[in-house]
Amino acid sequence: MSKEQEESKYTWMPSIKWLAISLAIIYVVIVVLFFLFNFLLKDYMRDIPEELTPWLNNQTVTEQNK
Repeated sequence: MSKEQEESKYTWMPSIKWLAISLAIIYVVIVVLFFLFNFLLKDYMRDIPEELTPWLNNQTVTEQNK
């Protein structure tokens, strides 16, 4: 198959620049949605007790190391 036949087989082929822009737009939209939902749903987030997550409590970690 010649190069001309191969190129005519596709009506449109994305370039690397188009793919990079598309991925950048998708990532930006995902990040914006994450922070938007985080802000809007803050009232519905539950507080996790410190006993369940001792690695998040800095005071407990320093006491255990002594």
